[in-house]
Amino acid sequence: MSENVFECPYCQSENIQSYNIAYASGFSNVSGVTTGVGVGMSGRVGVGVGNTVGTQQTVLSMMATPPKKKSTTSLFIMGTLGIYFGLGLVLLVSGLSKSNWSLLLYIGAYAILIYAIHRRTVWNRTVYPQ
Repeated sequence: MSENVFECPYCQSENIQSYNIAYASGFSNVSGVTTGVGVGMSGRVGVGVGNTVGTQQTVLSMMATPPKKKSTTSLFIMGTLGIYFGLGLVLLVSGLSKSNWSLLLYIGAYAILIYAIHRRTVWNRTVYPQ
């Protein structure tokens, strides 16, 4: 066996392929024509023709699907609404809404949200394109 041959770390098989090849090779175009004939109770005959066109994907190809880009816009919108209404409701119910601590809680929550958006942005730049 050559030293430059790749092999599976689990089963030691040399029959391996990369994720992008497994993903791309798992698609096939499907097209078909269906015809049918029917006879009614009154003796009339009907004929129908149907056309099917589509794409089929194998299970292996689905398993090798590349990661999707993570949305920062939806995180921003949902996070802002969650902080505004969720934290506002908690502070209102607990009686801390007029306290000086409420401002610090809001600032902390928004800082966490900004950090989460930053992490998604970094992931989209570094991991997603590969």
